[in-house]
Amino acid sequence: MIKFLAILTLLAATQVNAQDINEGVKLSHYVFNEFNSGIVKMKSGEAYNQQLNYNILTDEMIFNSGGKYLAIASPENVDTVYISNRKFIPLNSKFYEVLINSGTPLLLEFTSTISEPGASIGYGGNSTTAAVTSFKSLVNAGGAYELALPNGFKVKPGYIYWIMKDGKLEKVANAKQLIKIFPDKKDMINDAIKKNDLKLSKREDIIMLVKLIE
Repeated sequence: MIKFLAILTLLAATQVNAQDINEGVKLSHYVFNEFNSGIVKMKSGEAYNQQLNYNILTDEMIFNSGGKYLAIASPENVDTVYISNRKFIPLNSKFYEVLINSGTPLLLEFTSTISEPGASIGYGGNSTTAAVTSFKSLVNAGGAYELALPNGFKVKPGYIYWIMKDGKLEKVANAKQLIKIFPDKKDMINDAIKKNDLKLSKREDIIMLVKLIE
């Protein structure tokens, strides 16, 4: 355990007791609505059990250690993270969820859009361009790691789907992009989308389609 902690960086010293965690706080800036039991498997072969969650604001894998939030400082040393039967791998300084693990894996990137509290401009209005608290200061102050964001901050989660082919990430947002990746499967892709009324923006639909392709 000491060796494991040596590769982690303390990001926020916010104290949270077990009762707070279980009171149903909505974690809008995390993938899961609560910290869940998970496993961090290192490339060295070692594995560690932790209470884990993924922060979509900072693109960091966070774990709760005695009420303090810690992030894996060197994701390149991690092979795989497992949380609630879901699999995450480090790539490009963030973690991607593995939706299909095959010769051409389907990966999910978590994104977010944050709106900041604005400075009052009178008559009850607010100006986001005159924000009194920036996102950078929110992160530096540790606010991005707490269970709930400070008042005024709102997060809209987003998703990007990627196909890993020949060691390169290919974005998949529509049928045209998918056909570009698998040109020999054009007719099958179009037929499957039409027959099953698939929407590539939906997690279950794109998983079904990629499985059909393979």
